[in-house]
Amino acid sequence: MKDKVRKYLLISIPFALIVWYLFCLPGKLFRVPLSATLVAEDGTLLGARISSGGQWYFPPSDHVPDKFARCIVACEDKRFWWHLGIDYLSAGRALVQNVTRGEVVSGASTLTMQVIRLSRPGAPRTLPEKLYEMVLATRLEMRCTKRKILLLYASNAPFGGNVVGLEAAAWRYFGRSADDLSWGESAMLAVLPNAPGLIHPGRGRERLLAKRNALLDKLQAKGYIDETECLLAKDEPLPEKPLPMPDEAYHLLERCRREAGDGPSATTLDASLQTAVGAVVKRHFDNYHTNLVDNMGVLVVDVHTGKVRAYWGNTRGCAPRLRGVDVDMVPAARSSGSTLKPLLYAAMLDAGEILPTSLVKDTPYNYNNFSPHNYGRTFDGAVPAHEVIERSLNVPSVRMLEQYGAERFLGVLRAMGFDTVDKDADHYGLSLILGGAEISLETLARAYYYLAAELAGDPVYEDLAYLADADRERLPARRIPISRAAAYLTFDALSNANRPEEEASWMDFATGRRIAWKTGTSWGNRDAWSVGVNRDWVVAVWVGNSDGEGRAGVTGVSYASPVMFDVFSALPGAAWFARPTEGMTQVEVCHQSGFPASDLCPQRDTVWVPDVEEQPGMCRYHRLVHLDAGGRYQVNTSCCPPEQMRAEVRFVLPPAQEWYYMKKHLDYRPLPPKHPLFDAASSGQNPIEIIYPQPDITIVLTRGLSGAQNGAVFRAAHADPAATLYWHIDDAFVGETAGEHELRVDPAPGMHRLTLIDEQGARRSILFTVK
Repeated sequence: MKDKVRKYLLISIPFALIVWYLFCLPGKLFRVPLSATLVAEDGTLLGARISSGGQWYFPPSDHVPDKFARCIVACEDKRFWWHLGIDYLSAGRALVQNVTRGEVVSGASTLTMQVIRLSRPGAPRTLPEKLYEMVLATRLEMRCTKRKILLLYASNAPFGGNVVGLEAAAWRYFGRSADDLSWGESAMLAVLPNAPGLIHPGRGRERLLAKRNALLDKLQAKGYIDETECLLAKDEPLPEKPLPMPDEAYHLLERCRREAGDGPSATTLDASLQTAVGAVVKRHFDNYHTNLVDNMGVLVVDVHTGKVRAYWGNTRGCAPRLRGVDVDMVPAARSSGSTLKPLLYAAMLDAGEILPTSLVKDTPYNYNNFSPHNYGRTFDGAVPAHEVIERSLNVPSVRMLEQYGAERFLGVLRAMGFDTVDKDADHYGLSLILGGAEISLETLARAYYYLAAELAGDPVYEDLAYLADADRERLPARRIPISRAAAYLTFDALSNANRPEEEASWMDFATGRRIAWKTGTSWGNRDAWSVGVNRDWVVAVWVGNSDGEGRAGVTGVSYASPVMFDVFSALPGAAWFARPTEGMTQVEVCHQSGFPASDLCPQRDTVWVPDVEEQPGMCRYHRLVHLDAGGRYQVNTSCCPPEQMRAEVRFVLPPAQEWYYMKKHLDYRPLPPKHPLFDAASSGQNPIEIIYPQPDITIVLTRGLSGAQNGAVFRAAHADPAATLYWHIDDAFVGETAGEHELRVDPAPGMHRLTLIDEQGARRSILFTVK
């Protein structure tokens, strides 16, 4: 029986020891809270935050720089590459020294044993613990390669104060990556883990210098460096104090922390471009801050990949104690201003409801007391659709949205990724096109990226990428509701953008590069937008105050566009988009109206348009009119025999459009007056048009300094320039006008009817309300 027990023990005990040995080492040696780090696509550190444990503890790297590897092995464990976790020669030497001197003067810990000790913080420094470390060290040698063990040491060794790990130490003391350290810097860091307190100013700096230089002598003796390199390395000064960590992308780092917690974040940012954009932001901030405009956001996107190459969420760091700089303006929802107009233009081109050249009405407009106006409160009467976009005209844009439909346009916006536009059409109304909706810098850049990538023939990814994603290219392409043809025509119009309406002291941004660009300004000058596109890049800029305070003069042209063009100047040049002729066709249009030419149109142009089934109707502005023999009067059979009439083709606009159009187009030829005997009823057309007030408008009359109520100036137009109009309010005659039909009136509060009658008996009436 005893023999069986003995035999059992002889087998089971070694087996148990083997099993214990195989599993004695934890699967994960280090479980510590890490610092949040943000790196550019090339690995450059852009930002870091101290860990929740109060330490600068960077995530492990994937390698140990060769210089540091040579330094640390020469300093700590010269036989590291050959032993199996325990250096028996060093251990024997240490034992002799410690016994001889009666105290511990040498520990003989290999780098492998130090890794074990670092992984067991708080373990007692006793002989049993030392023996246990040796056992675990041999197990670690079985599990990991020498390079991996060296990496574990470099990533977790203390480097003074609250700095842990080689990479954190390199940035904290020298302001650059460990890969870029010199021999002198690498040697200093190699001697630091065994005496981390020496790094502090006034605490034995001479000892630190001596230890570093002694290590450099060892490196020279081993042939790693020559005498000159050694002398130069010794001349390098020690760092005076810890340096601040880089903070080149504060808001993106905080965004990553919110979304994924602390830890490493590898981004798509271009480090040099991020720095260049930061310099642009700081330069313009210095100018804008004098007007108490403190906040700014910039996003740069690569059209070919949808990757974000620069991300500046605000002006943090531009000046001390700035308001609102912690707000990330990239995802923040703000009033869109005019930035959505090009998308409406493109959608209407695809729907065949406009051509780039077709005229859009530009006269005063009122709908349910919504009365938009152009910048400068001027009107052109009628403008080509492409000019509506180039000049960012408000009133024609509202008329275009009314024609297309707010509900349809909301569908386009949502398909283009504007997820913050989440109300229904009744909520937004026609103000949707003038800033009634909220968008973000990110969704604006994404929408214009969609257009550019579609036009360029690149994959259109669902989202912009600011984090590195190796699987991105496998994602399905997104389909957008705007064709390549419409995108091309939209960018073509925006590349000719000229907006004197938005800035009295217009600056000509001549960059020598073709860029399609659009600006926007929200009500009250709270938000200034600018977005630009070429074949390679999308640059989107927002400027304003994050708390919503508006400031005089803050417009997209004057504040956001200068930033945008300076960013483009920092980017490589790019070719322009090729015309997508496969999805386009050529149409013959009237030279003056821009609509498909009718038989009456004398001058014609050929333009490229999207190849769609529906197109606008033919030109209705060229009319055959009958004049007397001398061309002095319009006539009809009521006043002139047919044989005495002469027929002419004339370009004729409706009265209100004509009234404004003539002021901007001196070559416009209005029709001559009608013959005194002309039978207006036989023409079948009402020659009177009321310009102001519009139907059902509510007029608020103000009072002057004396307290007296100011009146209102009403305007009208007549197809006959020589006609006289008789004005009536509630059937009471209030005046007559000829030529320029403007009349100052002072109606009482309440609802009224305005009626205008000409000498031929033609009349027009509208209702309006006075408050």
